[in-house]
Amino acid sequence: MATPPTGLSRSSQGESVCPRCGSTNATHMRFCNNCGYSLKDASGSPAPEASEPAPSGKGTVCWRCYGVGDPGADFCKFCGARYADAPASAPGAAPAKSSPATSRSRDEEIIRPPSELPPAAPSTSTGGSSGPSSASGSTGRGALVSILKDGTDGRRFTISDEHTDIGREEGQIVLGDDPYLSPRHARLTTRGSGAVLRDLDSVNGVYIRLREPADLASGDMILLGQQVLRFELLAEAELPLGPATQHGVMVFGTPEVQRIARLVQYTTEGVGRDVHYLYRDETVIGREQGDLVFTDDPFMSRRHAAVTIDRASRRFVLRDLGSSNGTALRFRGERQLSHGDQFRVGRHLFRYEGGDAR
Repeated sequence: MATPPTGLSRSSQGESVCPRCGSTNATHMRFCNNCGYSLKDASGSPAPEASEPAPSGKGTVCWRCYGVGDPGADFCKFCGARYADAPASAPGAAPAKSSPATSRSRDEEIIRPPSELPPAAPSTSTGGSSGPSSASGSTGRGALVSILKDGTDGRRFTISDEHTDIGREEGQIVLGDDPYLSPRHARLTTRGSGAVLRDLDSVNGVYIRLREPADLASGDMILLGQQVLRFELLAEAELPLGPATQHGVMVFGTPEVQRIARLVQYTTEGVGRDVHYLYRDETVIGREQGDLVFTDDPFMSRRHAAVTIDRASRRFVLRDLGSSNGTALRFRGERQLSHGDQFRVGRHLFRYEGGDAR
């Protein structure tokens, strides 16, 4: 299931003129986007000194990315710079002449922490949108393409820097009207001809569309159509107990089955609702046919996906059955992306296109 892109929601907060070259910059810019000269903010006070303690008892201000780190830390948690390696010159001094490769806007070179991120300035090439360029003429390090509800391509975001953050309030791609996104939700880092996607401890996570069967671990979250299902292995106390007797008489009821796991329907209330125990060698999920059927879900295929069990090894495998909208699995930590991979954050579905694949 795909959803329309909501675009980039930030707006300009005014302009200032560089005292060195006369170029116009947004008021939140720390450095001139034309010559790299250090700018002062609207109050006339200079930017924080390199690797100086931050105000209000916070950690150290990084000399490279100006992120406020944790108190007592030796390295910046945002860019990895070591505080002890800070150059002798303060940011307020005019920088040396830079090469074209390093003369781009400082806002494009750094990933700002949540507490330090200013409103994004409009891009002159995209009609007021912040973040990576959405022009289709250049691939750069690759691109993220939004996928619409009808499966067609929507907006295209060209990746120009090593790191691209996606969030509701912060990052290079800001989707401000998506209530299921965390303020800074996920980060895409380009590495060679591919990219690595990381979940930034978001509430709702990042889901990767399966291209091949995937092993399931207890606690995994599965997305099929509009359904979010949590896979859970049963604890020892929940396993079948065998026939029960009362006063020497066997209890009459539905014959027991050798269940060892379950799928729990996870709702927007944040709790589980309907529970389906897995006891067959294969459990099929679909809209019309299967062992677990969701007749009211228009985004689910007739036979959508299946979970198979290897009882000897207690291995569970999830595979898509050629569904129209695919089956997605919430990943943990980092995930390597290849050209054509699709992932969902909040209500938005993206396709990754590698820079060398076109």
